[in-house]
Amino acid sequence: MKHSQSNSHKSILITGISGSGKSTICRELKRRGYKAYDIERIRPLFSMVHKESGKVVRAWDNRDFDLIKQMDWICDKRKLARLIRTHKRGTVFYCGTASNIDELRSLFDRVLLLRCSPSVLRERLRTRTTNDFARDPRVQRWVLRSKNKWENHLRGDVAVVIDANQSLAKTTEDVLKEALRTTSATAVSL
Repeated sequence: MKHSQSNSHKSILITGISGSGKSTICRELKRRGYKAYDIERIRPLFSMVHKESGKVVRAWDNRDFDLIKQMDWICDKRKLARLIRTHKRGTVFYCGTASNIDELRSLFDRVLLLRCSPSVLRERLRTRTTNDFARDPRVQRWVLRSKNKWENHLRGDVAVVIDANQSLAKTTEDVLKEALRTTSATAVSL
């Protein structure tokens, strides 16, 4: 993970598995006056890529489970780095996830992992209205099966876990508390 050389800027990645609350937290941070991006909604940053061929897929259907299993959701690291560099001051939040998240972590001062219980996750996926990914029951089961492995990969030294089972207000407060903490002597002091 990078550490800001400047005392005036901090880049925070808020990530989690589908349905963990990334977009909801992003909207709440914006509502509270923070600079926050729902990076998965910035289409030039992301491409759906076929795992075997490596080719970009221009059209896909999030309800097609067989197709989804063959794809990776890839964020263009150069484009994301360019977006991050446009901000010189303040704390900026980047909310999203990607199949290539390991390549992206070095762009951020802190990585926060939203984590919720399987029952909360299942209900969020079942009732979501702002995103059609994982609304199909087969895709939901696939997401739930991969949840622990994916989250455990990011825990520990890489990401700070945020309990996303809580209310939106409490989860957002925990995100802000962790985001604004100093990560080391070279990190930002606010």
